[in-house]
Amino acid sequence: MINDTIFYDLYQDFLCALSFFSAIDSVNFTFIKTFITDITKQMKKKIIYGILAIVVVVGIWVAFNREKATQMVVDLGMAMTSSVKHRNPSAEKAKFEMTVDAFSKAFKDNAVEANKQYINQAVLLEGDITTISGVTVTLNNVACNIDSTEVGKIKDLKVGSKVKIQGLVVGYNDLMEEIALAQCTIK
Repeated sequence: MINDTIFYDLYQDFLCALSFFSAIDSVNFTFIKTFITDITKQMKKKIIYGILAIVVVVGIWVAFNREKATQMVVDLGMAMTSSVKHRNPSAEKAKFEMTVDAFSKAFKDNAVEANKQYINQAVLLEGDITTISGVTVTLNNVACNIDSTEVGKIKDLKVGSKVKIQGLVVGYNDLMEEIALAQCTIK
């Protein structure tokens, strides 16, 4: 059991410490404050000048070595994303093959179950092209984002023609009732 005298002793020590700090506070320490602020200002200037020097040196190096700098940025990006395993849905056998109308009906009837079944799966869809906009080919309400290796084939497509497209199902917008496919290839 802790005695009340221990607490009393601690309380007395605390009061002594407070009186010591209040005595120090009455002394004028402006020269220390001034010294510390001068040092921090000098350090801030040195840090800013150092960063500026690094930026200038890197800028000059990039100006003379554009290809190397670009390659370094690309390599850095690849290194940052290399842990992510990229899929190639065009090389996979499609898990589902169907018409666009049947595919759309599955999402309209029960979006929750269709999401569970189709999201992140390779599908092969057959249907008529309704619009072509940039790298997106739309079959009714299915927006197919064409893979960069297939972009050249888009110029051969015509609105209204029948096409087979394989891609990875990435999402369904229930408000717009639009299904999104990515990394699509034209079969």
